[in-house]
Amino acid sequence: DTDTDTDTNTDEKNVVNPDHVLLTSGGASVLNLLFFTLAEEKDVVLIPAPYYAAFEADMKAFAGMVPCEVRMANPSRGPTVEELEVALKKVEQQGSKVKALLLTNPNNPLGTIYGSDILLDSIAWARGKKIHTVVDEIYALSVHNPSITTFKSVTQLLNNNLQNDVHMLWALSKDLGASGFRFGILYSQNTLLLRALSTLNNFSTIPHPMQTIVGSILSDDNFMESFLDHSREMLRGSYAIVTRGLEEMGCPYVEAEAGMFVYCDLSELLPSKDEEGEVVFAGYVERVGRVVMTPGASQRDDRPGMFRICYTSTSVEILKIAMGRLKDLEEKIRDVGWASLLELETLSVDDRG
Repeated sequence: DTDTDTDTNTDEKNVVNPDHVLLTSGGASVLNLLFFTLAEEKDVVLIPAPYYAAFEADMKAFAGMVPCEVRMANPSRGPTVEELEVALKKVEQQGSKVKALLLTNPNNPLGTIYGSDILLDSIAWARGKKIHTVVDEIYALSVHNPSITTFKSVTQLLNNNLQNDVHMLWALSKDLGASGFRFGILYSQNTLLLRALSTLNNFSTIPHPMQTIVGSILSDDNFMESFLDHSREMLRGSYAIVTRGLEEMGCPYVEAEAGMFVYCDLSELLPSKDEEGEVVFAGYVERVGRVVMTPGASQRDDRPGMFRICYTSTSVEILKIAMGRLKDLEEKIRDVGWASLLELETLSVDDRG
């Protein structure tokens, strides 16, 4: 029973016991193995929405779990106990069982950081319901201004006493831009769970040479400090390009504190304020402007017109071009209107044919 077996030798406040760390081939592997071990098929994971679209594959592909979004009055702040309770009752009314609460901090796609009270209240609520809390901290080292914005890991908030039901994960793919390394880390003090995971992990272990490389990188304090300082400087610069462009377009956005994306409200540009209008707009921007954004619907946002713009996969020069194209399309939509734009696009296709 993974709900009851906790290591009686609680880790010291600032010391991580290596026996409580699982290494596996990437963050997706961590979640797949963890959910498979914690739950039965068709058990439910609560996730505050909007959320990272790939989470659904991470819980469905191997474990067969079902996601249930937690709707919030203020997504940037995070879920309240009352909002978690509403989501739980919805699941229970459908005859299903909630087995886990998945929190992303810093948040994807919002780029915000949950306050300590939100995390502690959520964990206390889940603990009272015998629900496991999984905290994904994959953007922990991508806080834009650490001297201004404080990020506290769940391990710090709980004084490194996670007990048997809180599990934290991190990976190299985001903060170090090294997704190809396939290096994910789970930190848990549930020893029975870790024993089960170590058996399953035979299918996704990290080769010793790669462990040696990563160990050398992470233990080089001078390199890590220099690399992260440079990374944060680039994040701030690219973030400024995107937000400045959105402000020029008159489009609101969530002020990000971390991560590598901007979550913005482009609803005023939709041909219709519904999911179909969002699809039409996203398709038009991709076809005509060659700019790809993540629609809110795929992140389970119930507000049509919300989009995630990821700004780290390209150079500053190309990012400026992309925002310029988005600005041009915004002006055309406002000046000409959708009916005329789509008609002109159809005529253009006919002429090429």
